[in-house]
Amino acid sequence: MDVHAPHAPLHTWKDFWIHLGTITIGLLIAIGLEQSVEWMHRIHERTVLEQDLREEARHNLNIISGDIHIENSVTWMQNAATAADSAQTNGKGSSGGKVTLTLSVAPCFAGTLNSMVVKYFAPSEAVWTAARESGLTALIPAPEARVYARLSHNLELLSGARDRVAYACNEIAAQQQRFSAAGPGAGTRVWTMTPERAEKFSEAASRTGIEIKALVFRLRVVQVCEEAILNEALDSDKIMEMIGKVEEESTSDAAKP
Repeated sequence: MDVHAPHAPLHTWKDFWIHLGTITIGLLIAIGLEQSVEWMHRIHERTVLEQDLREEARHNLNIISGDIHIENSVTWMQNAATAADSAQTNGKGSSGGKVTLTLSVAPCFAGTLNSMVVKYFAPSEAVWTAARESGLTALIPAPEARVYARLSHNLELLSGARDRVAYACNEIAAQQQRFSAAGPGAGTRVWTMTPERAEKFSEAASRTGIEIKALVFRLRVVQVCEEAILNEALDSDKIMEMIGKVEEESTSDAAKP
């Protein structure tokens, strides 16, 4: 901004103060306008960011609604572990020092969490990650930012849980390929193993079931956070209460025989 000298000479102190006041008022107006434009720009950026975060939450909730069905695989793991234990204890189906089990096809494919009935997709965190890297997260008020930070933390934990389930499922898939053959009925496999191998299989199935439960728990926690974001109910205390209820339900399920 340029400040020009007066066109006419200043003869009195009154002229001087009038000129100085005019300059000062002009500068204040210019600064105010500049700050207003900057404020409006930041408000626009925040509005767009929050809209993008809500849209990502909507997308993630659709994904989670499908991912959550991976919980159905726990039943197979429990049945497999029980069958293996029973075969060892009772000698059921023993032949040549080995035990045989007839099970449905394992809900595990090597290299993926997908099965014939479940298609698993990882929820996205692209919007929050991009905002954090560009410094736009500073536009979010602290109480709301805590919710997004908690979601980010749980998505990281979800990723770890997903990797553990994938590793455990790979183990089940490998054992199925090695120790089973097509069964007499459609969609069945007959497993033939030594008692020692059956014990290891039972442990692997039990461990996989537990890892799947842990994954489902983390999915439900992420679901709570995403629903709060979508519904613009970003009260950190209430969200913690809802997460607590998810924990209680998971604990209750774990106590069931």
